[in-house]
Amino acid sequence: MNAFNQLKYRIIIYISFTILIIVGYSFFLNSSRIGNKAPIFTVKLIDQSDYSLLESRGNYILLDFWGSWCSRCLSEIPELIQIKNKFKSSYFDQKSKLEILTIAFEKKGDNWTKVAEKFHFDWKLQAVQFHNFVLNSPLANQYGVTEVPSKFLIDPNGLIILSNTSFSEIEKYLDSKKL
Repeated sequence: MNAFNQLKYRIIIYISFTILIIVGYSFFLNSSRIGNKAPIFTVKLIDQSDYSLLESRGNYILLDFWGSWCSRCLSEIPELIQIKNKFKSSYFDQKSKLEILTIAFEKKGDNWTKVAEKFHFDWKLQAVQFHNFVLNSPLANQYGVTEVPSKFLIDPNGLIILSNTSFSEIEKYLDSKKL
């Protein structure tokens, strides 16, 4: 390899490496960090109505990304149901309520309906998105979700207060804000 080709090769490697670092940095430095405004989105709910995150402004929002194929998601569902039941009649600071929004990432089929029926998902804010990989979802990318389950708690002002957290941490936080 002559000197010109070596230089060209090094420049291509350098540019590729720089692009990789920039893309990686922007992916991991997304807006789903605690204290940032929650990315606004609109989804089609399972009842075929459109829902925008802005509709829940003024309330706490428990945003739960899950999948029927995910054993960890399934094992955590009883905790989600417990939180729903515990706080369904509660008021928090700013006279806010808790709204639960579950978004299932599925490859195909209707396994999510079997799970929802088995565990009696009775809240209105349920959505399903079909993607071969979680990373193919623009919504998952907005929140930096690379795997499920992933949970976020958004405050009445639209700020992320808990990110990629556990149901026990969500419950503990809500207990501290309960009126």
